[in-house]
Amino acid sequence: MPIWAHLLIVLALCLGGCATRPDSAASGDAESLLGLQPDGAFYRDGQLVLQYSMGHEKAFLMATWTVNDLSPNQHNYRTAVIDLATDIPASPDALQRDWQPVTLFDNARWTALVGTLLEEMAPDDPATGTLVAVQGHDIVLQRDAAGKLHSYRLESKPAALRIGRRISEEAFASRANEYLKAELSREGTASAPVLFVVGEDELGEAFVLFDFSRSQSVFIAQPPSPLPPGRKLGYSLRLIDSLAFRSHVFTALGHPVTMTNRLLWLAAHSGIVLLPHGTAAANGVPPPLATGAGMDLAKWEQHLDTLVGAEQYRGSMKPLIDGEAFFVSLVQAIQDARESVEIRLYIFDSDDYALRIADLLKRRSHEIRVRVLIDQLGTLAAGQIPSKSPYYSRRKPPVSIASYLQQDSNVEVRMVNNPWLTSDHTKVIVVDRSKAFLGGMNIGREYRYEWHDLMVELDGPIVGRLLKDFDKRWAYAGFGGDLAYALASLKDEPYSGKADQPGFIDIRPLYTRTGDAQILRAQLAAIRQARSRIYIEQPYVSEDDVIAELIRARRRGVDVRVVLPVRSDSGFMNGANLLAAKAFIRNGVRVYGYPGMTHVKAALFDGWACVGSANFDKLSLRINQETNLATSDPHFVALIERDLFEADFARSTEWTEAKPVGWNDYIAEFIADQL
Repeated sequence: MPIWAHLLIVLALCLGGCATRPDSAASGDAESLLGLQPDGAFYRDGQLVLQYSMGHEKAFLMATWTVNDLSPNQHNYRTAVIDLATDIPASPDALQRDWQPVTLFDNARWTALVGTLLEEMAPDDPATGTLVAVQGHDIVLQRDAAGKLHSYRLESKPAALRIGRRISEEAFASRANEYLKAELSREGTASAPVLFVVGEDELGEAFVLFDFSRSQSVFIAQPPSPLPPGRKLGYSLRLIDSLAFRSHVFTALGHPVTMTNRLLWLAAHSGIVLLPHGTAAANGVPPPLATGAGMDLAKWEQHLDTLVGAEQYRGSMKPLIDGEAFFVSLVQAIQDARESVEIRLYIFDSDDYALRIADLLKRRSHEIRVRVLIDQLGTLAAGQIPSKSPYYSRRKPPVSIASYLQQDSNVEVRMVNNPWLTSDHTKVIVVDRSKAFLGGMNIGREYRYEWHDLMVELDGPIVGRLLKDFDKRWAYAGFGGDLAYALASLKDEPYSGKADQPGFIDIRPLYTRTGDAQILRAQLAAIRQARSRIYIEQPYVSEDDVIAELIRARRRGVDVRVVLPVRSDSGFMNGANLLAAKAFIRNGVRVYGYPGMTHVKAALFDGWACVGSANFDKLSLRINQETNLATSDPHFVALIERDLFEADFARSTEWTEAKPVGWNDYIAEFIADQL
């Protein structure tokens, strides 16, 4: 990846992280209304206007959200943030005349409603708990032997208390809608929308709107506060320290071999990828889909042995789809740990949810060994990007998550430096040297509540391989540098579980590392070998070789389907995705727009599955440190097909026509081609 492209990304992150709201008088006047109680509200078509009395004058705030994709057959839960910069769309007289008036209820009534529902949802068995997501918090309910209800934060529940049932934010909102509608019907006031004040100290003033006619409820929060000037300056200084000194001056002293190898690898691949390769232009109507069997998996695995090496490990793989499944399992594993927890991440955020996990690790560090290895540039940049979450906490985040983890604890933390602005993008967590988690999720609020993502839970000897990878990277990030890494590479794999059990399968680790782009080679070969189907789900698709091979596969009659986010979290990659989708659709590849942000990195090639941390961009496939896992096990392949791909095809919208693209998308795609 060219250095200029890296610097452009860093500059964009800095500008994004340092951005504040406009300093206009209107914005300042609007901000002064936050925290006050509205005395009226009006609603129409996904727009809510809050009215405030300021002496003899009226003032207004507004929030908007999407309503054109509401399902008529189920309750629709949405989130929104109050917009301080947008004027109301109608005059006060027009609001009174043309908009629906909203009935206002205070916080006491909302608290009573929530309490009633939680009491209803609590389990009867004292040994199990019910996890309920409410207003961005994970609440665990338990009823003791005497029938008394207890509630805990998930990260603070008793370790022996197992989660027997999970109720999502959407499911809770649906039940609240049913209960409230019935209650208001008895009162004879169920026709108009209702608005509850639900704010609390951590979130600031917030509201929940129930629109019974459209079967929707909306959580509406204050916008996050801007970074204070001191924090902006501190971030700039830390960025300079990280990129200029730690990643290049200090790394050159302890990692001369790494610095040289990465520079040569970068130079080679910058030349390879600087100019786009093209994406296999259309040549008439795509052929009908093939009806024969998929590739011979035994021969395919033998081919992989020659292509990327013969290393395979026994173990079990359990898909954990979305943050609720993963973080519930992760928290329980950390609580159950008896010896150690090792965490290797690209981002350990500093938002309120990440701090809850950090606090759990800090508590456990007084009893077991806890090591945290995080990429310096990824974590630093993520901690400065303003939150877009409606559940944004007003709790002041720490300047450094590494310092926070170490404060008043025994947590050991090492930061991976970024020579030539390369990163360690792998996400692996190992508990007690016998259980592991691997996939696309970092630790932060978006991964728990907002993004669609995938991790796998692992047992068996494959865990030993992942822990050895961790130990090598841990040694590399310490004072020993290249020498310590070489010595760690000579040690045995430190697995402490059972060698084989019923249900264990063959699992192949695949890597992107300096000088060895295994993940790219293996997946390009799989695309070429596939005979029946290729299913891909990715947040970022910009690697021209992959795009071209997928199109060629479709023109061989393979059923090729790609799931992309409707809009990704990256402007550069969003433009690249749109252009990739345009090429796909022109050539018969089916493209699905996932509603929201999908961060999943998964693929099925006939009967071979590949999942992990690597995106379909040049950074992941050629430059950064990445880890994927692959298997031909039919049971795991069937789980991924049913629970991930078929579910996401159903919830997504198929794009039968390419989305409009502009010159800015082509510029973004050119930049993304270098990423």
